[in-house]
Amino acid sequence: MPLDFPHISRLETRVSLDRWQTLKLGGLVLLCLAWVALGLVGHAPWKGEDARTIVIAWEMVNTGDLLVPLLIGEPYFVYGPLVAQLAAVAMKMATPWLAPHDAARLAAGLLLLIMLGCVSMAGHELGRYHKNSGKSDGKAQRWLPMLILIGSVGLFERAHQLSPQLGLMAAIALGMWALALALRRPGFAGVLLGGALTMGAFSYSLAAWFWLLLPALLLPCLHSGWRQKSYLATLGIALVLATVLCALWPLGLYQRSPELFAQWWAAQCPSVWWTGQRTVENLGWLWRNLPWVAFPAWPLILWLVWIRARGFNDGFRTPQVILPMCVAVTGVVALLLVPDVRPIEAMVLLVPLALLAAIEVETLPRGGSAGLDWFGILTFGLAAIALWFFWWDAYINGLGSYAAELFRDAEVGYQPTFRLRGASVSLFLTVLWILLVRPARQSNQRAVLNWAVGMMLIWGLVATMWMPYVDSRRSYEVVAKMLRPYAAEGCVASREVGEAQRAIFYYYAQVKTLPEQKPAATTCSLLLVQYDATNLQNVSELEGFEMLKSGSRYGDDTEMYVLYRKAEL
Repeated sequence: MPLDFPHISRLETRVSLDRWQTLKLGGLVLLCLAWVALGLVGHAPWKGEDARTIVIAWEMVNTGDLLVPLLIGEPYFVYGPLVAQLAAVAMKMATPWLAPHDAARLAAGLLLLIMLGCVSMAGHELGRYHKNSGKSDGKAQRWLPMLILIGSVGLFERAHQLSPQLGLMAAIALGMWALALALRRPGFAGVLLGGALTMGAFSYSLAAWFWLLLPALLLPCLHSGWRQKSYLATLGIALVLATVLCALWPLGLYQRSPELFAQWWAAQCPSVWWTGQRTVENLGWLWRNLPWVAFPAWPLILWLVWIRARGFNDGFRTPQVILPMCVAVTGVVALLLVPDVRPIEAMVLLVPLALLAAIEVETLPRGGSAGLDWFGILTFGLAAIALWFFWWDAYINGLGSYAAELFRDAEVGYQPTFRLRGASVSLFLTVLWILLVRPARQSNQRAVLNWAVGMMLIWGLVATMWMPYVDSRRSYEVVAKMLRPYAAEGCVASREVGEAQRAIFYYYAQVKTLPEQKPAATTCSLLLVQYDATNLQNVSELEGFEMLKSGSRYGDDTEMYVLYRKAEL
């Protein structure tokens, strides 16, 4: 019997394609893991939510109490305890090998993995309802939202800082997967949605329910797929599960102390989160900042609106568009109502925006995808060349005045030390980027991939080669060392010192600083004053105090810390 050579040829082709798909899948997984891992360790707690959350986790480890989050020894209920609890567990497990703050930041890596995984599953599930989807469309929608998130400018640096907002992002991604899955598996979707509501409440606050429950209630009004009795079962399961789970922590607080429960309940008041007093200012902030926070998602979303508004692919009536659009609009409303919108709050919007941006990537005109591709290659290529050049010049000659002015650094002459591991990783990322962006099969998906790889390259260079420099400029450890000799004197009153800085001083120097407005601060013999850039020239003796020491961060001429002691009468 003769051999069926065509059959063998087709079989070999299929095996070859399967191997290629496996390699491609492995490469994408490694890309995501590398982006998550870079920058998690190797730097001190930085001002903002990173410092607050790390210090809360550190106090949990020291006291052995995971129930009551403490910041500088006082209960802290501005945000939920979940992110700090995860950080405390990571700190307890990894501290022998890592510094406590580096170990705590492993929790941020876990939350990033959850967010990317849930966004991938939500995209894959929603890809089922694309009108003209082919067999590979679901796979494309599984990876494209992840690549858009990795390439988002708004996640540069902030995604690798430990914050409650990371927990909220992971919860929203999980909730969107659940709402997409409700069209097909309502029971399991209810469990996932209940878990998402619980994660959001425990990571952020009960305000997180607004981000998910309002879209969940609006969906039946917008699409018949969610107007089913099975969807009512999904909502019922989610609400019952979330209510039971979310009650556990406040009940534990009440059992510990009714006063603790009262403090928590006061922090959950809607007027705390949604004042509505700065709606116009917040709208202006979003108008100015969202274009760079959400790049490259927003140009892709504009293309989606242009295509769907003309009636292609069922317009806006598909679940693939309706679900992320509902969550995105809800998020914008929430940001308009908060007392003070910040970039770290706005980055939560990137989860639904990434899902929206991925929908019509395949229909982009060749000129549009090529423009994004070449813009990314030029931007990241020139940025990488500049980072390598400035680092080499600083290593040989010290940081020049031109570079110091560019980096807004007041200290000229900084010389980085050569670190083989950091230099090796930086060189590997640079070579990998060069190999990946070489001319290859032109496709819209490849343009998105190249952008994500380019963003990872720049972040990788900053997180390895430049991290010692960045950390020395952003770390408050040098100021904490100034305070450390006075830790035995008890408390230190503070004036104009931010909450995050006070937390860092407590972490490094074990010095409790109390705002001078508090009655307990009157008993402190020491006073720490922060002067900003407008008052640096007016630093002088205070009446009734004698100046002991002054200090600031390396290369920083925007703030100065001066320690005073009450003069003896």
